[in-house]
Amino acid sequence: MIAPKKVIWAALVLMSTAAVGIGCAPPSAHGPATSTISVLLPPSERPFWQPIANGFEAAHPGTHVDLVEGPQSTDLRESLYTTSLLARDATFDLVYLDVTWTPKFAAAGWLRALDDSFPPSEREHFLPHAWDAGIFDGHLYRVPVRTDMGLLFYRQDWLDSAHVHPPATFEQLAEDAVVLGDPPARWGYVWQGAQYEGLVCNYLEVLTGYGGYWIDPETNDIGLEDPEAVAAAHFLVDAPQVRASPPGVGTYQEEESRRIFQDGRAAFLRNWPYAYRLSQQAGSPLVGHVGVLLMPATDGGRPSGTLGGWGLGVSTYSKNPELATEFIRYAVSIESQRALCAPTGYAPALEAAYLDSTLLAVNPFLTRFRALHRHCTVRPAIARYAQASDILQRHLSAALAGIESPQMALEHAAHETRLLLGPRHPPRGTAG
Repeated sequence: MIAPKKVIWAALVLMSTAAVGIGCAPPSAHGPATSTISVLLPPSERPFWQPIANGFEAAHPGTHVDLVEGPQSTDLRESLYTTSLLARDATFDLVYLDVTWTPKFAAAGWLRALDDSFPPSEREHFLPHAWDAGIFDGHLYRVPVRTDMGLLFYRQDWLDSAHVHPPATFEQLAEDAVVLGDPPARWGYVWQGAQYEGLVCNYLEVLTGYGGYWIDPETNDIGLEDPEAVAAAHFLVDAPQVRASPPGVGTYQEEESRRIFQDGRAAFLRNWPYAYRLSQQAGSPLVGHVGVLLMPATDGGRPSGTLGGWGLGVSTYSKNPELATEFIRYAVSIESQRALCAPTGYAPALEAAYLDSTLLAVNPFLTRFRALHRHCTVRPAIARYAQASDILQRHLSAALAGIESPQMALEHAAHETRLLLGPRHPPRGTAG
């Protein structure tokens, strides 16, 4: 009988082999390829990366960019990359990195430092929070291509009719959600409460708004037992109990919550910017009726949205690292930002894109997004982020299900996180 870990390992190897075999792009149309670089992408994005690959091949005769179509699931793609890199495999020259992957991959030695090719002076060309998310232990390992952040959407027409102002505090959000709701036909506030990374993003925004913190990456300090953290958990747990949110919100991910809002069955929605673009498409009943805010805050906290986004790094095991680095440079050019972001509504990482007439014509919301992006909340840059997130997800989910009280859930999460990360240590650059 094969041990479970070996079964998982074998399955991932087979998935990786299948992805490479099935997802390969055809040979370059610009002549025989003498050099090939490859990257694993979600299938939904591959069509928009193809013009970028074609343009790079045209500018570099004899080069082929292999866009490997992987699973749509972020977790599965991370597993495929991890499997390949653990084996020191050179299949993928480029790594398409979620905003939280950089510390893990860099700490493992799987990514090349890009400081020489993208020195610190280039930070001014990118949205600052997006750039900083690619830095680990003082070195740049990931260059941002597109960025994201959580936002609070609301029905401006409903608020106007009820003579209600957009909420500035969590108390006001909860009260307005009850006033504007008419369950079960119409709910006040919908969000992502399922046990996955989205729940952590939702909680982190509320936690920041209450003035608390989760993990200090410099010291391994844990803030989950602080009063601010408990208050933030209570806000989420109490929302369905007071009928501000649907009783099933603990099972919602992005699309379940967005569809309720899109269908005119919710006054407030926490989601990512793509939801605004869909709400304003031709034929949508929400055109002209949607406002956008950061999540609220209390005294001592600050309004914010959890930072998301994707970028590119170079595998330590790439046989063509210089060419891969050149591709990153091409991918963050204004032409490539147009190719990727104009048809999709993704938010570009390049500052110049927010002044680009082509992008602004198809997505005027970019101007508003740029101003909001300054207020991002960044998830802790720790190598064991995935495990820490899993701990927090499980206990927040238990609190939402009524299995644990908010305080007990966070105490358990704090204890397990300390066991995961080890003892507290002094900030870098201090004695201790």
